Amino acid sequence: MKALLTSTDNPYITHLGGKHIHLLLLEKGLKTLGLEVTTLYYNPKNLKELAKRSVLQLFPEKSRYKTKLNWMINYLRKHTPEEQFDIIHAHDVLSILAASSMPQKKVLTLHGYFARENIEFVRNEKDRKAIYPMLFQLEKNAMKLADYVVTVDQRLKDYITSELNYPTDKIEIMHNAVDTDRFSPVTEEQQRALKKELGFDAESFVVMVPRRLVEKNGVVYAVRAMKHLKKENVRMLIAGDGPERSQIAKEAESDSRICMAGMIPHDRIAPYYKMVDIVLIPSITSHGIQEATSLSMLEGMACGKVAICSNIGGMREIIQNMKTGILTEEKRPEEIAKAIETTIENPDLRSKIGNEARKYVLRNHSFIAHASKVSQIYRAVLGENENA
Repeated sequence: MKALLTSTDNPYITHLGGKHIHLLLLEKGLKTLGLEVTTLYYNPKNLKELAKRSVLQLFPEKSRYKTKLNWMINYLRKHTPEEQFDIIHAHDVLSILAASSMPQKKVLTLHGYFARENIEFVRNEKDRKAIYPMLFQLEKNAMKLADYVVTVDQRLKDYITSELNYPTDKIEIMHNAVDTDRFSPVTEEQQRALKKELGFDAESFVVMVPRRLVEKNGVVYAVRAMKHLKKENVRMLIAGDGPERSQIAKEAESDSRICMAGMIPHDRIAPYYKMVDIVLIPSITSHGIQEATSLSMLEGMACGKVAICSNIGGMREIIQNMKTGILTEEKRPEEIAKAIETTIENPDLRSKIGNEARKYVLRNHSFIAHASKVSQIYRAVLGENENA
């Protein structure tokens, strides 16, 4: 079987977010299973070229936004490989719209809410009101092209059935996958050695917050949780960067136990997961949107760590509280602190949760298992027997 993976995100240029890693792992998994895979990804350098065309600044925001989206769609159309494919697997609204004239069956994976999320980049309220209907219409047009849809959590499935009238029997919920070979447990001795290697005391208890510093990731609540923790040997490592950096740095400046490491490239992040004791994902509901499956959460779980996560979105669909992780209410730093204290004071519980987390990820989120499910969807959409 020949599959074309396409997206307006390009994981070969940017591989920081969960979607980028998802694309790389899916390609790797499908090829491992014997499928022929070709990729078609947008080159973000073209947007920089578009931005240089100062004449666009003379047009209203809606016109500029529409031009930007059309630019991306047309880029994918222009660069579509000439070879034949059995199926097209698009990973966002714009990439399936770019394939509208292609005759192949199409699977669409939705990693988020296209209209709701993109409108957040428009600051002026008047412009937002003008642009949102355009984005929502593109979203509706995309759903008409999809023969099957994969969503990354239940809320996203509910959204496309209720708001976009997509048939529920053509939707599969599939949470993110993780490379369980790269992200794997280490011994206590190896963990101690990694702590020293990465600049921490071997006896310290390290909590990592591997998050972009944006509002929806709630990192400020992780910092505030440290005010409720009196243990001197606790260290918090914030691995990420973003527009909220200055605010978070200001909150953290009075606590020497907090280290802001900036963005750590994904190809160098695995040793940090293996070194820490807890992975903290303090996401919050932002503008009505909740995080789907946190890849950072799954990578921590794959390393046998206790993942402490907000009880929202795809995270509460995955974490069994006090069994495969710990759930806390969003925006509650005192609850986060209490969960951290519980894991510190109960090493046996910490070990048990970590072991169960690793087992859960191996069963449900290895990239091979994920690719196998996707391959089955391809065959079903094409009307093939699974053994064909």
